[in-house]
Amino acid sequence: MTLTRRQTIGLLCFVASLLPAYLIANWCYDAKLATVIEMFEKEQALHLSTDKLVSNCEKIAASKVNPYDATHQICDQGTDTHARTERAMNLLAQEKVANEMAWYRNFVLSVLFFNLLALAIDRVNTYLKPSNS
Repeated sequence: MTLTRRQTIGLLCFVASLLPAYLIANWCYDAKLATVIEMFEKEQALHLSTDKLVSNCEKIAASKVNPYDATHQICDQGTDTHARTERAMNLLAQEKVANEMAWYRNFVLSVLFFNLLALAIDRVNTYLKPSNS
């Protein structure tokens, strides 16, 4: 099986589009991953801090019986923040998984873009080339 000149150029164009598409997909993936990791670390630090607060509140609650004092209010806010940070960390973990799927989407879209661009350039070149008639 031999390829025509046009098919060979098309195949070479496709192969040449793979590297830039890979680089673009990695760039998008790394940028998003860095943001997600930074947010996750902040949420995790806040989660650990509120975890300490909640454990201290449990010790204090054992010695105090008044449920409406300032310490109890702070403990309630700490418990709410602890739950929120846990939910945020779970959402960020899901976003990390979604980012992996986005890598494939970005790769395919980049390959498609570069190949459609090459096709458009070929069509414009064919249109502008003087005919032999």
